[in-house]
Amino acid sequence: MPAAWDTTTAARLRPDSPVLDHAREHRRAGDPIAFTATTLKEISHGLHKAAASGRQAAGAQLRWLRDQIDAGLVEVLAFDDRAADVAGALRAALPTPPSTLRRPRARSKPDNGVAWILDIQIAATVFAHGYDLLTADAHHPIIATQLAALAPTAPPLRIHPPPRL
Repeated sequence: MPAAWDTTTAARLRPDSPVLDHAREHRRAGDPIAFTATTLKEISHGLHKAAASGRQAAGAQLRWLRDQIDAGLVEVLAFDDRAADVAGALRAALPTPPSTLRRPRARSKPDNGVAWILDIQIAATVFAHGYDLLTADAHHPIIATQLAALAPTAPPLRIHPPPRL
């Protein structure tokens, strides 16, 4: 089954990274590399924020990523009506991040809530498009378990660790 890359995995795709070679090999083998639109939003936000703080390389990185999408290396999965419906059901069932979810020190409580909503959107999009999810986030299995309870007859959202490169 094709896999979509969560932000933790997708953010590692850079011109100077071995992840790029990995992505190209998979694409040549006919195995699509996909990001959700929400993943792309998170990466774009981080790079725009870095560029605004004076990191010129961030703007170049964003343009490079856009070029990879335009060239077909990366497919972007839309947060469409099906994904929105799934995300709404997940949000109703899991309104706040689990208490076991450790918040990074650099992230405020409100930002942690936003990140939780975006993770729900990513999982819902991947599920609605029928992809597996490559992620290093420990809380995605919680979301996958809830998806299985909400849609017991649907194929489950499978979680895989990102490639070790």
